[in-house]
Amino acid sequence: MKSKFDIPLSYNAIPGQQLASKIQQYADRHHDDFISDFEKTICAITGAKHAIALSSGTAAIHLGLKALQVQQHDIVMASSFTYVASINPIVYLGAEPFFIDSSPTDWNMDPNLLEEGVKVCISRNKKPKAILVVHTYGMPADMNSIMDISRRYNIPVLEDAAEALGSRLGDVSVGTFGKVGVFSFNNNKLITTYGGGALVTDDQSVAANINLWASQSRDNLPFYEHREIGYNYKMGPINAAVGLSQIEALDSKIKHRREIFTLYKDRFGHEMLWQSEGKNVFTNRWITAGRFGTNMDCRALQRKLAAAGIETRLLWKPMHLQPVFQGFQAQENGTGEGLFLNGLSFPSGDDMTPEKIDRIYSLLRG
Repeated sequence: MKSKFDIPLSYNAIPGQQLASKIQQYADRHHDDFISDFEKTICAITGAKHAIALSSGTAAIHLGLKALQVQQHDIVMASSFTYVASINPIVYLGAEPFFIDSSPTDWNMDPNLLEEGVKVCISRNKKPKAILVVHTYGMPADMNSIMDISRRYNIPVLEDAAEALGSRLGDVSVGTFGKVGVFSFNNNKLITTYGGGALVTDDQSVAANINLWASQSRDNLPFYEHREIGYNYKMGPINAAVGLSQIEALDSKIKHRREIFTLYKDRFGHEMLWQSEGKNVFTNRWITAGRFGTNMDCRALQRKLAAAGIETRLLWKPMHLQPVFQGFQAQENGTGEGLFLNGLSFPSGDDMTPEKIDRIYSLLRG
């Protein structure tokens, strides 16, 4: 069964022939070569010096925060308009998220609100330990401004680029501005490993620590010895093989997603507000997401489209509004809440066509 929807949001069919061919190429090699070659490919795409393939993007965020020495009771400035997987690892470490609302143009962390939040923390003698910024729906955040704040206040940055492989600012890949960057290869991403992620960094000591922690912190000795707690977070060989079987098509996949966004934008005209691509910004347009310019019952619309076999999703409910995170601090401007109330993400997968977009539009307006 391909999908329970005739038109899914972002579905990766199992690449049977490509996967079999890729596995055959490694028939006489060690199975760990799948993983090391996948890591080398991620480095080649992003320009990062080191990449560590892990079991999920969430695991990568967890170890990335640990590499930034985030500990119990520390404060991490974090994007509020995101998926919960961005934030949970902060709590895994016993730290506290301080939520930062979004810019109305790119929907990512608002640098002005970020600096306001940093100043609030410092005024309370609680300087933040890290900044966790998310590149939402593949759209690069304003990393120039955020990195300026990072340098001025000496706070390291972790980039959650889970949805943004191939996105860049100028010639620089997202995920490589901060001390560490994270990508996801979950089932619905541009490139999937059917569960998996990667952490990238230019810091050799960080890479060495991540590799150690992700392998149960086993020391390089002829017997099992462990000096600290580790995790079973390494990516499996077959997952890496799936990634290798797809990743050569990354550029064509991005080209298609950007074309799909343009078709939606042309078809919907000025009825929707979209994430805007600023100067020197290139987004992979992983998911086409829009906010209705007028009040729209997005939940009723979602049900109507689902009844017709079309998968859509409401935009993220901001983390500062989530029941599980009540009580944590936030700098708000209402943007994230407005996106949640009036926005929808539309089918954007490899199988999208102009005809399918017309069908969606007709149902929306019918």
